[in-house]
Amino acid sequence: MTGARARRSAHRWRPGGGREHDGALFARVRGSGPPIVLLHGLTGSNRYWGAAYDRLATDHTLIVPDLLGFGRSPKPATGCGLDDHIDAIDALLAELNLGSPIHLGAHSIGSVIALRYAHRHPGDVREVVGFGPPLFPAASAARAHLGAMGPMARLFTLPGPVAERACRWVCDHRALSARVARWTHPSLPRVVAEDSVQHTWPSYNQTLTDVLLTEHGPWLDQVHTPIHLVAGTHDRVVDLDHLRTLAGRSNIELELWPGDHNLPLREAEHCANVIEDRMRQPDATEP
Repeated sequence: MTGARARRSAHRWRPGGGREHDGALFARVRGSGPPIVLLHGLTGSNRYWGAAYDRLATDHTLIVPDLLGFGRSPKPATGCGLDDHIDAIDALLAELNLGSPIHLGAHSIGSVIALRYAHRHPGDVREVVGFGPPLFPAASAARAHLGAMGPMARLFTLPGPVAERACRWVCDHRALSARVARWTHPSLPRVVAEDSVQHTWPSYNQTLTDVLLTEHGPWLDQVHTPIHLVAGTHDRVVDLDHLRTLAGRSNIELELWPGDHNLPLREAEHCANVIEDRMRQPDATEP
């Protein structure tokens, strides 16, 4: 997507509606019926999923949380690992008195959390739809792939002293950092850019290390829930070859679209259509 088109996409973005819930996780909630949960990516917030996704609440309860450690959700002093995220989602759904089965839509690192949720709750998840899923064959492959994105990725994305100093500076100067984020990410809606600084170093570091820079295969191989993955052909974050390998499994489908890592933002209507279509599929978890 060109810079001009990305900016037009940001201009078209509108905030999603619903009531606010502030509990185990901060979330916006809309509609009633079977639950559908949308999970954002690293350094994101619930506002990443704008008004285009509100129609998913037509006959479902749409729950769009800030992940643990991000946005307006609690930020544990010790950080949050993969299963901490699952526990927090469980607690949120219990607070809302919503049962299963649930539908899960997710972006980026949220896709890994969604897949882990399906692993922890076999039979309770109708389907996982993951956009830009950063799945790698091994932790070393994840580090090598992200490092190959360039020196800035190695310094500021991968854990290390530079990343820690930068993140802690952001935490100490959050208002200024939000203004800088708007300036450095003009293709993002203003509030989405601002929310990218609403986290702490422990939240960022442990989520990155325990969710992304780790081996997923041993537990992902045990997930039999239907999985629909969508990736952009110009997405530098994902390992397209590995996604094609995963798509050889009977329960995993893969779509490749023209675009970058922010498909749910740039192609919101298209992504909402995919989620809606998958919600209408017969329940493969039923005998």
